[in-house]
Amino acid sequence: MLDPLIADLLACIEDTHAATEYERDPIRFCELQNIEYRLGPSNLARVGRYGGPDIICVQSAQFGSRDLFTISHEIAHIIAKREGYIKLIRRHHLVRDMKRHIELLMNEAGARLLMPAPDLYSAAMTFGDKPGAIQHIAELSGASQMAAMRRWVRQDFSEARGAFEFDRGYVADAVTYRARLPFRKWGRVPEVALEHPELMLLSMGGGRVLGTVTE
Repeated sequence: MLDPLIADLLACIEDTHAATEYERDPIRFCELQNIEYRLGPSNLARVGRYGGPDIICVQSAQFGSRDLFTISHEIAHIIAKREGYIKLIRRHHLVRDMKRHIELLMNEAGARLLMPAPDLYSAAMTFGDKPGAIQHIAELSGASQMAAMRRWVRQDFSEARGAFEFDRGYVADAVTYRARLPFRKWGRVPEVALEHPELMLLSMGGGRVLGTVTE
């Protein structure tokens, strides 16, 4: 079961995005949320004090997949701080490395901004649980395949899912939530389609294969 505080945080992030009709332009989204968007020497998020503006600062002026994820991550920091979730997490979550814990949660929250529920719905309606759903999410959102894999796997914490990529017979990437994969990252499976016919696979050319599993 997902921690109630994390579930509430993620719901808040999704509701905030929905209120903007899922605005995709990060600069426009910041305008709608009264967040000042700046370019600078480092990536950071700062909630304004004494009446000052809430600010996110990003290093790149581009909007590639990595840049979009960074922007979404920093916006998630602002929303989480505004709504008091960072204080609650620090108070109630007993973890050894709080900074890393918060950063991982902001990755999860940022992924929901970058790849919102309508993207996952569109992918499900078009591809079901097949690997094409992951590619569809990446194409709609501008996210990387790596990020789309993780968003697809963790779209519903009541479901067991896994996703993986093979590159010339080696497991180049793998992510699961409550689902079991019959191999591990960096493992070698020369003929995955023959050895594991139960898996859903999609050839991407050049020896690369994208796959999914549900339970």
